[in-house]
Amino acid sequence: MIGLANAGSDTINAVKQASEFGIVKGGQKLAGLLIFISDIHALGLRAANGLLLTEAWYWDANENNRAFAKEFGAANNGNMPTMVQAGVYSAVTHYLKAVHELKNASDGAAVVAKMKSMPTDDKLFGKGAIRPDGRKIHDMYLFEVKTAEESHAPWDYYKLRATIPAAAAFRPIQLGECPLAK
Repeated sequence: MIGLANAGSDTINAVKQASEFGIVKGGQKLAGLLIFISDIHALGLRAANGLLLTEAWYWDANENNRAFAKEFGAANNGNMPTMVQAGVYSAVTHYLKAVHELKNASDGAAVVAKMKSMPTDDKLFGKGAIRPDGRKIHDMYLFEVKTAEESHAPWDYYKLRATIPAAAAFRPIQLGECPLAK
């Protein structure tokens, strides 16, 4: 296993080079520590197939995600949203719920306290929580990039290898040493 501890164009270049040198065909696996579906799209399935990666969200995981992605894609030249774009939707939705509950957005500390006290629940990530240290807790997913032959449509890039439960996906709060958690 070769772990790619980089991001962006460095990761894209490393995956391309690994493909060119036949590393995956030779039996080794690549694991991207931070890679997005837009990176896979830029690479193409021939170069990226077999790559392992973790994501918080995938556009084709369920009907709610597909509906969101369809609307997003229509507004963005057919591009599918990344987990970060879905995360922004989720965060803003939770923020607006907290503001609605408080009926006041002017006290930022009160809004944050309300956000932490309310369970998170939206159509893209489902139920979750915000810990006292501010970390949003939710399931994560281990995906493998499909081969070109396994893909049935544009942006059909991932096959689910494992679901990582929220409790196991994030470092325990007591190990984080975050002053906000004290």
